[in-house]
Amino acid sequence: MVKFTIPLFLAAATLAAAMPTADSIFKREADCRDDLRPDTLARTNEAVECINYLASLGDQACVATVSGQSFCRRGETQITGISRLDRGRNTQSTCRDVARGAGQILDRCSRGDGTVRGANPAWGNGNLLVDIRRNP
Repeated sequence: MVKFTIPLFLAAATLAAAMPTADSIFKREADCRDDLRPDTLARTNEAVECINYLASLGDQACVATVSGQSFCRRGETQITGISRLDRGRNTQSTCRDVARGAGQILDRCSRGDGTVRGANPAWGNGNLLVDIRRNP
């Protein structure tokens, strides 16, 4: 009878690969906010312009408030940051991470008619909700 053994280093490497990372903990499915009226659908091309703008700001802080802070507006499309912290406390992420969270909304919630709407946490910060919608 042949006995197979798994070397200890291989087992440890397999276990390490299965451990969640900071990025995977905060990767969530974007909420496409289908509970909102159709007139809140934003234009995809305008959202892309905002995402590119926010990404270009890199490590600059994008600070979100409880009542919502507009991070970018193109045409009638707005990307807003909303703090989920209690007692009215602000939260922040890099604008690059806000852009990544908004990009996830774009990936999951874009429609065939060139519109998008949704909400998703900023990359790596579940306390900063990124929201894309039409705001005339």
